[in-house]
Amino acid sequence: MAFSTDDAVLPAQSAAGGTITTLIGAVPSNLVQSTWQVEKLSAVSPSLVTGAATNYASLVVRQLRAGSVVQTLGTLALNAASVTLPAETEVNIPITNAGPLLDGDVLDVQQQQSGSGLALPAGIVVKCELA
Repeated sequence: MAFSTDDAVLPAQSAAGGTITTLIGAVPSNLVQSTWQVEKLSAVSPSLVTGAATNYASLVVRQLRAGSVVQTLGTLALNAASVTLPAETEVNIPITNAGPLLDGDVLDVQQQQSGSGLALPAGIVVKCELA
């Protein structure tokens, strides 16, 4: 069960657009718990986004401390027709690093394009659950 949940609503991104970074939030300060782990990462899109083999987009969730990247927590690469964001359906983002996260660490999500890219609609929500 998650003890802290933050999310971010992403702006639209055109195919082959530059990387867009959106803040998800800061790891909470808690006098009882000094370290946190990522329990779940997910994304929900307002409309269907179908992946493409060579020209695709990725959602990359990162951990930062004092303005410097500590690690990538998870990546959802929409790089094949079978990797999609269905409309209004939560999709898990595979976790590659769960932490530890410290009080005050910042979480963000980057929208990255590869090849000639893949347009992403406005309103994709990326959620991070910590325990």
